Amino acid sequence: MVTVLILEDEPALRSGLERHLTRRGHSVVACGAVHEAIAALEKSLPDVVLTDLWLPDGNGLDALRSVTDPARRPPTIVMTGEATVDTAVAAARLRVHDYLLKPFSMEALDTAIARIGAVTQAAPAPAVVGSTAAWRDQYAPEMVGESPALHTVFSVLSRVTTSDCSILVQGETGTGKELVARAIHASSGRGAKPFVAVNCAAVPENLMESELFGHSKGAYTGADKRVGRFMAADGGTLFLDEIGEMPLALQSKLLRALQEKQITPLGENKTIDVDVRVVAATHRDLDELVTEGLFREDLLYRLDVIRVELPPLRQRPKDVKRLVERLLGEINARRKTQVTGIDPAVMETLEGYAWPGNVRQLLNVLERAVLLRSQGNLELGDLPTRILDKAAASAPAATGAFAVPTLPEDGVDLREAVERFEDALIEQALQRTEGNKNRAAGLLRLSRSTLVEKLRKRGWGGLEARNRDD
Repeated sequence: MVTVLILEDEPALRSGLERHLTRRGHSVVACGAVHEAIAALEKSLPDVVLTDLWLPDGNGLDALRSVTDPARRPPTIVMTGEATVDTAVAAARLRVHDYLLKPFSMEALDTAIARIGAVTQAAPAPAVVGSTAAWRDQYAPEMVGESPALHTVFSVLSRVTTSDCSILVQGETGTGKELVARAIHASSGRGAKPFVAVNCAAVPENLMESELFGHSKGAYTGADKRVGRFMAADGGTLFLDEIGEMPLALQSKLLRALQEKQITPLGENKTIDVDVRVVAATHRDLDELVTEGLFREDLLYRLDVIRVELPPLRQRPKDVKRLVERLLGEINARRKTQVTGIDPAVMETLEGYAWPGNVRQLLNVLERAVLLRSQGNLELGDLPTRILDKAAASAPAATGAFAVPTLPEDGVDLREAVERFEDALIEQALQRTEGNKNRAAGLLRLSRSTLVEKLRKRGWGGLEARNRDD
């Protein structure tokens, strides 16, 4: 736990932050004005400063400037509903690690504080990591698992994160794409600078350009000057989640920003230099979106310098037990519960379920079960009915077990039988995933290219088109 200095002039928000952080076990000093914060910093330096930008007696960054030795300035999280380019640049020079754009969730605050702890405990420059396991243990300890597919992910990341190349993280919802992005940031030479995340699916299309590039005062009716996410991430990492949802009209401007390393805020004529490493993520098949004219091919090439494909949880059932043990410990600590064990039947059910929502769904199911039980061992009755109902049906697919047909008395053409069996499974996989070849390949434990080649050999173009268009 850490000591946090809060600088916020709005009493209700300040009190809410103080209560939340105190419940989390942190030591809190709450100030409502810049001069109060300066006096507190003169007495003792906290581990983290959480500050608003605009206070009645000045700028929240003025309090940081009162600590004249740059090496002693505490890591800082800025809370703001608006900011200017000047304050963003000043913040980058004053050990500002994160921006929380108001309104923000307490979960986002907890994540920002935890991330500061991870960065400040690491060396100022990224250490040379001796192995894939060492890289994962240092930068992505939350991503539990020993499956070959996951090991491949960490092997790639441990070799490329210190470069500035763009990385595209592809995977289903709940597989940990943002965890990977944060690990890339922490292990790069940008780890001490801001990590800024944008969910492209959550921002209205008419606001996306302003969100990314900012706008000047008067850019539209009632607009005040505001810094965009590119400037907020200057020197650090910009995480563009669900990049497949970005409007086509804005993709050309994003491409230009990536190529030129310059942005132009709405309502301004001058360009601004930015130094940002971009990590993009999506659950969609961007190659198919390019084919359909919904995503720019040149932007895909720019983002897809290194592609990392995260395996869904159903492809690594042996990792479920370790995940459950880790998540259970985290939930007990967070919820102050004492669930000490899991009935073997519960673990068997969890391992047999297909987990369409992946690790995020597993976490939600466990949290619900722990809250219902609160202490002792989890039992089958603590699991949701939908998990119990579907687990049995999912288990054969997870373990690779299939019913063996009876051999006819007069024998069978084995090659023809195997081909029919394969055809049936491929068609079922495409139907279940609505023609998404990435997900269908995952169900069949194939690479996407192998599945596409099998479809080509079978002349299944019509089936592909029908499934893709539905």
